[in-house]
Amino acid sequence: MLFSEIKGQEEIIDKLRRAVLGNRFPHALLINGKDGYGALALALALAQYISCDNHSEEACGSCPSCSKYAKLVHPDLHLIFPNATNTSVTSKPSSSLFLPQFREFINETKGYGDVNAWLSCIGTNKQGIINVADAEEIISALNIKAFEAKYKIVIVWHAERMNTQAANKLLKILEEPYENTIFILTTDKKEKILPTILSRVQQVFLPPLPTEVVVEFLREKNPTLSLQELQRDAMACEGDLTLTGEHNVALEQEHRQMFMEINRLAFSFRRNVAGIWKYTESIANISRENLKQFLIFYAKTAENCWLYANNVNTLQHPLETMEEKFKNNFPKYITANNLRMLFDVIEQAIRNVDANGNNKINIFNLILKLGLVLEKR
Repeated sequence: MLFSEIKGQEEIIDKLRRAVLGNRFPHALLINGKDGYGALALALALAQYISCDNHSEEACGSCPSCSKYAKLVHPDLHLIFPNATNTSVTSKPSSSLFLPQFREFINETKGYGDVNAWLSCIGTNKQGIINVADAEEIISALNIKAFEAKYKIVIVWHAERMNTQAANKLLKILEEPYENTIFILTTDKKEKILPTILSRVQQVFLPPLPTEVVVEFLREKNPTLSLQELQRDAMACEGDLTLTGEHNVALEQEHRQMFMEINRLAFSFRRNVAGIWKYTESIANISRENLKQFLIFYAKTAENCWLYANNVNTLQHPLETMEEKFKNNFPKYITANNLRMLFDVIEQAIRNVDANGNNKINIFNLILKLGLVLEKR
């Protein structure tokens, strides 16, 4: 991947390019930012640039190293990413077992796919983690000298998903760095990474992409849309290109339908417990990642309903694509009196997901608690 393929992060790229050219690049870098801001894309472009035989302002794109990076098959590039068991890998999952699929995923998304899309790609309904097997494979690989490039480069995508054992093993490597080895970590949840790891990496922060960058990206995909439509959709993405992908569009449609169904059940919670339980059984097989994404969607949509009702962010009704009666009535139930309580309910449900709680019970409790909160408008 080349720097020129990264959208709207020129200032950060220039800073990192100068660090490489001045031989001041750190042995470990943490890129803070969402996938849709370009975190993984930047990590890949940096690795190719560092390894390129003829780089100047950009990797040359044609040397043997660049040719192998284009296919993500360079022997001195090591990719570590969240993974989980599925129908093909039924035990002891590791990044190496999913490497062909991950290369294809990067090729299709140009480095802008999110972790939820990735886990869907490999057909798992579990939360993806980076476990100790990945850390042990890193150690084994780094004990061997670089094959072709000056540096061995390890990219850890979503480093916050390392479990405790993996994080501790990585920490030992960062405390005593291997010669001619560079780690590039990415995360969108810095607070979930061990403080001791954070203290041993240099950090850069990717901001959300400017609206005009997202507009141009959307224009390329949807040339028939008007400028007003493009600006409306770009604002909804909040600077995150992953929200423009087909997978995420379909996922948002699914979440909008769940939003309506769960709220309608919440309004009837005192007289329809059996109906609520039946609904939770019907969606109990939803993946934990998908459920977590829905909960985040719920909180964001509820907040937007409150803002809209108070004449803020009125470019588009937050429930625009939902049924007319629901669209007109629901925002009335989100007020300053219950918005904080609603967030607390959602945050607890997310913690239950992270703790691998039972989906059925978690959703059932969520609906009952939402019913209580919505009564307190």
